Amino acid sequence: MSAADSPHLFYRRVIFEVEPGLCRVAMEDEHHRFELAVGHDGEQITSVHSQAKRTPWSVCPQAERKLQAFVGQPLRQRISSRLSGIDAKQQCTHQYDLLTVALAQALSPGRREYVSRVRGAMHEYRHAELFLDGRQLLDWRLRGTRIDSQDVFDQRDLRDLMGWAEAELDDPTLEALYVQRRAVMVAASKGYNLDLVPNAGVAMRARAGACFVFQPERADQALRMRGSTRDDVQQAADLLSDWGIPLVNL
Repeated sequence: MSAADSPHLFYRRVIFEVEPGLCRVAMEDEHHRFELAVGHDGEQITSVHSQAKRTPWSVCPQAERKLQAFVGQPLRQRISSRLSGIDAKQQCTHQYDLLTVALAQALSPGRREYVSRVRGAMHEYRHAELFLDGRQLLDWRLRGTRIDSQDVFDQRDLRDLMGWAEAELDDPTLEALYVQRRAVMVAASKGYNLDLVPNAGVAMRARAGACFVFQPERADQALRMRGSTRDDVQQAADLLSDWGIPLVNL
């Protein structure tokens, strides 16, 4: 089945609201909802508060204590996937990503909104788009993790392009990649009934050490939050609805 014919649509919506001294962040997709309040003094992060409002595993909210490693991190114009003093695999992957982008967003007051849409999300051939404030930034066809596009990402593989990207891309394009790469990866789980997995330990063979939950010392205690996956998301407006209407109608 081609992406154009597939009924499987996956959405992720990410919002940044920045004012002096504070960057508020919200992210929601079918499997997750996180909200973060990131305090800063104009030069570095001074506080991080997290609300894990919907998560796939019972221990996900406990990752907030690991987020405190971001306190003291300098704000920056350019994002980096490797931050000094922070082990990404000991963090909640999604909140780590949000904070990494927030380090750059916090320097620009105002509101910005990313919307990702992946058509054919659970198939080999997929169509992934990313919008920022209603304007399309990325338009990819994918076969597995290989990108077919009319931009600098053509024929790159999502699994191993970050080193090249951090060396070669401009700041806005690198940020767009960082947001979209995670959305595409999560979209691949659409169509799987995660409620059949009793705890994260069952999936350790494929995911061992990948994030806070999938560490050997806690995976077996990370129980599946049954019913946490939303099956009613038909458009971007169904996500973060209490944060306002999306600027793009998808």
